[in-house]
Amino acid sequence: MHHGQEIYSFFYIYGINGIFGIILTSILISIIIYKTLIISKKYNLKNYDEFLNKIIKNKIIKKIIKLIINIFLLFSFYIMVAGISAFFDQQFNLNKLFSSIIFCIFCFFIFNNNIEKIIKINSLLVPIIIFIFFIFGLKNINYLNNKKIIENKNNWITSSAIYTSYNTITLIGLTGIMNKYLKNKKECLITSIITGIGILVLALIIFLLLINLKGRVEIPILFISNLFGGIYKYLYCIVIFFAIFTTAISDGYTFIKNVSEENKSKTINIIICTTAIPISLFGFSNLVNTLYPLFGIIGLIQIFFILIKK
Repeated sequence: MHHGQEIYSFFYIYGINGIFGIILTSILISIIIYKTLIISKKYNLKNYDEFLNKIIKNKIIKKIIKLIINIFLLFSFYIMVAGISAFFDQQFNLNKLFSSIIFCIFCFFIFNNNIEKIIKINSLLVPIIIFIFFIFGLKNINYLNNKKIIENKNNWITSSAIYTSYNTITLIGLTGIMNKYLKNKKECLITSIITGIGILVLALIIFLLLINLKGRVEIPILFISNLFGGIYKYLYCIVIFFAIFTTAISDGYTFIKNVSEENKSKTINIIICTTAIPISLFGFSNLVNTLYPLFGIIGLIQIFFILIKK
């Protein structure tokens, strides 16, 4: 979301209807998080495996969902590598292949070490990103009078459902182990509502910022921050780099940890860092627009089992 490409592809292209899509997405994510928290709280579940065992009895389906999550983490890593190369291409006009190679070599050495502290940086960046978006949003108000939102289309409901689905693939795993921090149903409800409102506000701000776009770019918000110039340009440039960087490290490391034994992790590390280079050349926006909807459709399986659980 922090780069704007997802909001552009899933909502902005539908014009005014895209705003309704954002509202619908926020409601759906709130409902799914609430249901997940309630299930985890009721059965005192401690991890994601226990959560899956409770909502799905069929072992084959459970294995399929775990496989989907790991594949999602892998391709999210690929997408973030493409994001880094798009960042350097768009901001500094550096060759994408060169950027991908350097970044993947860097990732290889990081994955061979304990990177828990780097992963924690990702969570620390979230409030900073939100704060900067609010600043951009306030500045953007002056531009809106002379801007028009692009054409309306009719598939915004489907797009909203897919966006909700792939965003909750890994989110469900996190909310499923939060029951020890929540005392009762009321706290579960408050947590889910606050999450939904946060997503709603952030997505709407990005949506309004996208009105400043002049044609399609790989990282829309980076382009817009450059329009504002001054400290905003450099501030967001730094934030977006570290946001993509830490997400790539987090997703890649989690994938390696999930699928490899201790003595095979280096081999998996070499494979994913090597394969990321040619895949990243498909382009950041192309990968986002192709792979995220695909995972969104597949992720509906998990949501279905959560919603039907009594």
